[in-house]
Amino acid sequence: MDRNKKYFLDFLKGNSEKNVLFEPFISKGLTEALIWRRGEHVWDTPDEYISTLVSCTERTRSDMFFLDPADFSPDSMEDLTEALVRYRSSDSVIGVGTICRTEEDIELLSGLSDCLCTYNGVISDKVPCIMMDGTPEDAISGGYCGYFAEKDARGLLERFGDKIRILGGLGVDFIVSSNPVAIYDAVDEISAEHPGAWACGSGGTVPDGNYLEFISLLGAFGRMRKKDITAPGSHN
Repeated sequence: MDRNKKYFLDFLKGNSEKNVLFEPFISKGLTEALIWRRGEHVWDTPDEYISTLVSCTERTRSDMFFLDPADFSPDSMEDLTEALVRYRSSDSVIGVGTICRTEEDIELLSGLSDCLCTYNGVISDKVPCIMMDGTPEDAISGGYCGYFAEKDARGLLERFGDKIRILGGLGVDFIVSSNPVAIYDAVDEISAEHPGAWACGSGGTVPDGNYLEFISLLGAFGRMRKKDITAPGSHN
């Protein structure tokens, strides 16, 4: 399956209709189930943490992995930045997205990230930023490239999809209460109605006990990405 951070970054810039995935909050339990490796050793060090998230993208078909500095103690932040330097020097096509809550997070990590997922009104002028809280109007007026939705993707796209990219928003409640057919149908419909404006995603953290529903979401996304690759005129 063709994957490249360029697809996600082009989406954020409004330059692509390729289907992309945005699942920054996959639980450790689901991550371990997806990569078929379990235990604290897969998260022990920043290098292992990054390797685990990259491995997860192989199963989700994502072009990006997303890390949260809140998962690390202040004493380990230097180790994290050094691990990111090593990862970025590897020329991997899989991008790095970082969750930032403070200006200090941005100062430390924006230079090592391909995009930022930000809270509390912080924003960077160095890389594309996704607003993770607030409102779509806040994101538009604040110069963000995208807005993260916990639910109501279709409604937000109808109102704001011509102004800003909407990421997620299928709704965890919808995912966990739906059968695979309904999940596939929802992804197909929204993708077809709003090409280039929506990043497929649950909008939160799907519980570990809903593995079937989560892989149905991933399967629905994978089918849309396969259509991108096999479409007439595609060079992928």
